[in-house]
Amino acid sequence: NRGWMSPGNYDDGLTLSPTIACKVSSESVGYVTMSAVRRVDLPLKELMSKILGVCGKDPDRVESILARGSLVSGDVRYRWVPIAASREDLLALLARFPDHDPDRVFDPSQCVRMVLRGDRGEFEITREAGRRKRLFRRKAFWDEALAVIAPLGPRTERYSYTDGADLFSVQLSAPDLRRMRQLGSLLRFNLLETQVRSLQALHVTLYVRRH
Repeated sequence: NRGWMSPGNYDDGLTLSPTIACKVSSESVGYVTMSAVRRVDLPLKELMSKILGVCGKDPDRVESILARGSLVSGDVRYRWVPIAASREDLLALLARFPDHDPDRVFDPSQCVRMVLRGDRGEFEITREAGRRKRLFRRKAFWDEALAVIAPLGPRTERYSYTDGADLFSVQLSAPDLRRMRQLGSLLRFNLLETQVRSLQALHVTLYVRRH
């Protein structure tokens, strides 16, 4: 079975299958039906990222989840044939994933997403959406917004295994908030423009990929 360890299945020296056969279903209320269940071959690295997103790099908890053969990530449940990973393989696998680095410096060029939280809730702007220029505009919101945020010295909070990114955060002062509102006019999407221009208070979380 592809879900079990097998001496014939190697992943760069590990005696673990590089892909895990999973059943995937929705955990949304009122949506669990037989037709909602899908069978997918999930790369071991991807499954591990989802597990670490729930419990972090805790060997005992990771071992328990692998052996249980079930994980709920967000509103999705993953099920697989229980995996009896050896402690040696488990530690070697965990070592391949990044650790949180409290001294990491914010790198605007690697930022891929920002989540803006204000008095009226939160919303996100991806780099792709933020860089799309409005008609007749020479500048894009994304680069101009990061030019406001970067000098404030965003601080790293944690590494998100689910997102594959370091999370940085910063609180905007009143002048910075006014500038961000003005930059909202650069956004190509009307909904995002409205959300940015109506901000009352602002905390920004930035998702930064590693090289």
